[in-house]
Amino acid sequence: MAFYKVGILSLLLLSGVFLLGIQVEYTSAKSCLQFCDNEVAYMTCPSSRDEQISPVCVNCCTANEGCKLFRKNGSLICTGTQD
Repeated sequence: MAFYKVGILSLLLLSGVFLLGIQVEYTSAKSCLQFCDNEVAYMTCPSSRDEQISPVCVNCCTANEGCKLFRKNGSLICTGTQD
């Protein structure tokens, strides 16, 4: 009887490890909070031939790849990496 309990517990443990392994694979996706960064005055994007785009409601996490976010004084905040 004890042998069956150990076998069942081992099977459950291995199943849990397998399921967690699958879940970890899918959680590698980047999640971004959807909020407007008030520090961003304008942005430029390669797709718009680097023209200033404003007003914008983005943050460093939600900006498209290659888009650059700037402050009012023209200093760069970040470059977007969102695919």
